[in-house]
Amino acid sequence: MSAFWNFRVILCEADGDNEALYQIHEVEYNLKGKAVNWSETSVAPYGKSLNELQEDVSRQQSAFEKPILKLKRKQRGYELVDVATGDDAFSEIPEGLIQE
Repeated sequence: MSAFWNFRVILCEADGDNEALYQIHEVEYNLKGKAVNWSETSVAPYGKSLNELQEDVSRQQSAFEKPILKLKRKQRGYELVDVATGDDAFSEIPEGLIQE
């Protein structure tokens, strides 16, 4: 079960005939801030009005303020890791969810 989500840049590494791509995805986290799920495909901004579209683009731009992630094959499935460190992907827990 996820506790919160945000937009993140994910590096989709090159394989075979496909070149590497950077894409924005929705990533979900548990209450400890560890990435537990992500959208299979990248997201595209949308809105019912020009203003809504601009607001969605603005929300997606927040992905550039966080470390870039990539998929890493594990013994059972995949996990998201930080490109720079190789550590499991985490996000800062929103203030309203922090339990003391």
